[in-house]
Amino acid sequence: EGHNGGDAAGKVIQAFGEVVIGGNYVVGMVVFIILMIINFVVITKGGERISEVSARFTLDALPGKQMAIDADLNAGLIDQETARLRRKEVANEADFHGSMDGASKFVRGDAVAGLLILFINIIGGISIGVFEHGLPASEPFKTYALLTIGHGLVAQIPSLLLATAA
Repeated sequence: EGHNGGDAAGKVIQAFGEVVIGGNYVVGMVVFIILMIINFVVITKGGERISEVSARFTLDALPGKQMAIDADLNAGLIDQETARLRRKEVANEADFHGSMDGASKFVRGDAVAGLLILFINIIGGISIGVFEHGLPASEPFKTYALLTIGHGLVAQIPSLLLATAA
């Protein structure tokens, strides 16, 4: 039903698209592309790099921490139970930073998938409008550009929150 108008995908998506486009499709696309670049390049790539460095430093420090626990145990400064607890803490820290590195790669994949879905939406929408419904190319472009930008913004909100949290 997208060929019938922008509200076919729902009022929220249409409203987001209309706010960004504001009557000018070129400006709307530029604003949307800027938001996508900020999400993908700045937040996602920055978070990925931070988690990689954090995981690397944690793994590099792991042998030293293990040797310090062993040295304290051999010197009699701690008992066997305390040494076991400290080793578990060190292992948990390494696991956490390794997991965060994996999570950042997932977030990047989510951002890439979002970009691909947007391109498929606009190309598919225009193709359906032109080839199935016999509309001139400008008509489905206006409708599906509005819907794609609206959908992209609605999808970017959780993506931005996820990338920032990671």
